[in-house]
Amino acid sequence: MAAIGRRRSGARPGALRPFIALFALSLLLLGTRNADPVRASSSFATALLVPIQRLLADAGNGVDRFFTAIGEIERLRADNARFREENDRLTLENVRLREQAVATQLQVKLDQSARALPYESIASAVVARDPSGVLHTIVIASGTESGVAIGHVVLSDQGVVGRVVEVGPNYAKVLLVTDSGSTVSALVQGSRATGIVRGQFGDTLVMEWILASEGVRPGDIVLTAGLAAGNELRSLYPKGLILGRVVEVSRAENAAYQRAVVAPAVDLRKLERVLVVKTTQ
Repeated sequence: MAAIGRRRSGARPGALRPFIALFALSLLLLGTRNADPVRASSSFATALLVPIQRLLADAGNGVDRFFTAIGEIERLRADNARFREENDRLTLENVRLREQAVATQLQVKLDQSARALPYESIASAVVARDPSGVLHTIVIASGTESGVAIGHVVLSDQGVVGRVVEVGPNYAKVLLVTDSGSTVSALVQGSRATGIVRGQFGDTLVMEWILASEGVRPGDIVLTAGLAAGNELRSLYPKGLILGRVVEVSRAENAAYQRAVVAPAVDLRKLERVLVVKTTQ
């Protein structure tokens, strides 16, 4: 037992030796920290470490800037896509509003023309044109269900368009005044000279059977004459509707009649809405 006690008491100084050594080293460092060799060594070590620390800091900043740039690019892409989508939406909205404004203006002009006529009339949209170009016709979106009948006159706010030659429940085909099968009795507004306006190939009209003695000049307005043959046949077109304007007058030598080329008052290639005038019973 005594031997065991001696061994235990002898082990304690050995366990304390590391702590004593560390304590002594700390005292030594504290005592020598202001010594020139220690300061020189510390400065030398610091001088060696500063460039390394700077490189590590720059590398860290570069990596940070790289990932920041990637995040910024992704954000810009998202913003750009959102801006494009918004721009497309606003463009479509602007187109829709402009078309709505144009349709409203056309309807207002047709309403004004309708109020000036002593006949019942209805407005209708143009839905088709003759694709072959052989016949000058259009199709409108109104038919017998709206009271449209064959022979009804079709106008725009600018003048005569043509007359209805075919009708269904919800559509009607209109023969344009520029078709070669169209014939209208007409008069010149200034001189009151009369004649027959026919369609011809192309987009112009020709006024024939004008007496050579009548004064007809380029620029004169040509109107529907509304002339009838006795009591059995009356004109499909009421009097006073605008057909067009004279652009050229020609007459053969010693001829009794002259003819005039007439530009239609209506640009028939751009019709969108028309007015059907119920002139027949």
